[in-house]
Amino acid sequence: MKNEIVLGKNLLLYHNTCYKSGIFLPLHRYFGTNSVPKCSSDGKFKLDLGTVNELNDALIMYDKMIRMNPLPCVREFNKLLSRIVKLKQYSVAVSIFKDIHISRIPVSEYTMSIAINSYCFSNRVDYAFSILGWFFKLGYLPTATTFSPLLKSLFRGNRIEEAHKLFKKIVGEELCELNVILYGVVIDGLCKSGNTAQAVRLLRVMERGSCMPDTYIYSSVIDGLCKDRRIDSAVKLFYEMLGKGITPDVVTYTSLLHGLCNLSRLREAKILMREMLDSKIYPDVVTFNIVVDTLCKEGLVDEAEDIVRIMIQNNEVPDIITYNALMDGYCLQSRDDQARNVFESMVGKGIIPDIFSYNILINCYCKKKKIDDALKLLREMPRKGFEPDVTTYNTILQGLFCVCRCSTALELFDEMQVSGRKSNFFTYCNILDGLCGNGRVLQAIEFLDELEKKGLEIHITYYNIAIDGLCKAGKFDTANALFDVLPCKGLQPDVVTYSTLISGCCQEGLLKEAKNLFLQMKQKNCLPNSLTYNVIVRGFLVKGEFDEAAMFLEEMVGRELSPDCSTLVLLIDLQRTRENNSVLRNMIQKFTP
Repeated sequence: MKNEIVLGKNLLLYHNTCYKSGIFLPLHRYFGTNSVPKCSSDGKFKLDLGTVNELNDALIMYDKMIRMNPLPCVREFNKLLSRIVKLKQYSVAVSIFKDIHISRIPVSEYTMSIAINSYCFSNRVDYAFSILGWFFKLGYLPTATTFSPLLKSLFRGNRIEEAHKLFKKIVGEELCELNVILYGVVIDGLCKSGNTAQAVRLLRVMERGSCMPDTYIYSSVIDGLCKDRRIDSAVKLFYEMLGKGITPDVVTYTSLLHGLCNLSRLREAKILMREMLDSKIYPDVVTFNIVVDTLCKEGLVDEAEDIVRIMIQNNEVPDIITYNALMDGYCLQSRDDQARNVFESMVGKGIIPDIFSYNILINCYCKKKKIDDALKLLREMPRKGFEPDVTTYNTILQGLFCVCRCSTALELFDEMQVSGRKSNFFTYCNILDGLCGNGRVLQAIEFLDELEKKGLEIHITYYNIAIDGLCKAGKFDTANALFDVLPCKGLQPDVVTYSTLISGCCQEGLLKEAKNLFLQMKQKNCLPNSLTYNVIVRGFLVKGEFDEAAMFLEEMVGRELSPDCSTLVLLIDLQRTRENNSVLRNMIQKFTP
């Protein structure tokens, strides 16, 4: 027995070496079996699958079978291959299939179907197609079971056009009899790849033929429609399905509920859930989690708690997703104490908080300016086996700057670099925005220079933050100089850059320069947006240039943009002090009810 275990381990090591090198050497060479074998046809050897529970068992069994004389019939090898596939050891199944073939053991269409399936699951669909060629060469007829893994693998690899062509060939040349499983693979693949319209057309073809769609197929299409936000079409198809006597399952209802919840159609979602329960189809944990998450996002966290209680009554155990949704719901309502209670209650229920749990609570503390509590959680994470990610650090950095603890924030950033955590776009934005917002504009410029010296990719947003900080700090000339050097750095000003600098011009009373910038951005094919128009309109209004302001307002309306609240308030305030100004009066009448 000990020798057999060692042999099994050697076989596994041999196989892994071959597989990692990309070469499938025939296993029979390892066994030293070179003679043409004779296969038993009297069925004396019967494989006991009860003895094959793991890969090592399978390899030992294969070694035993390949040494027998005469060899077992191919049916027994097929049973062993099937068990290896059930163990999800697809590459091993491929290696053994190749060895069976090289050992000249006659293979059947079932053997080849197993090989195709194994190649597909090993992401080697091109090899699977070569096995398909053997079917025709050996005079076997492929079945829907043969083609299903090929189509599924093509869809999984996003080779949609190839999958479509193969299915058309199967249908056009009648390569096999179509069944509901083959249709299901194609329809599911089309839906998951965003080709729901094609899936609907194929569904209609099925409805007119002899192979009627089943629950799985209707559920796939309904899910695809929901993901395309075509919820009314999904609901209509759902009731069509019911009308044809096809019973929906929990997956069907879950897809519909998810679609309705994503569009905040809670009333319809509640009705659908009642229908589901009346039909004796009980929600699973996924269904409950969708409803809980939606209620929390809609601010109905107390209702979400009721759903969790119903969930427990129905013997569905809430998981980490359920509790994270509840925590997030409480945090959205600034109920951090209750969020913390949920966090702590998880452990008592045998559920370990994950990185998302920590990030949700840290974000809540930062928004409530309880930075010390957030930092305490950050320090706790490694002790609990969790490494803070970039989202954790970004959240706390933003929170620290928000309470003017710039030095602590910069120390945390340095700690992040030393620990090997990779900063991202939002990290740098947080640092720049935090420094500028706390009056440390020159330090922000130095930080930006350091990023450039390190050779990091520089985004126009970084400069937008710096230019805005300089303008607000009254350093307009420096902001203007920074704007002028952008092209030298390979950056093109965007609408935010121009809007920020135009705002700075207006603050300095440089209306002519503001207007020139406005014209320049249009010449550079950078179209002004609502922010740009509102900034320049307010600039001219404050200086009493009502005709110029009116001109920009007219242009703004022509582009179907509207004045914001700040602009309208300024218009009304100015009208009170300049009652006889007809231009102002006309503007107010045009933009107020």
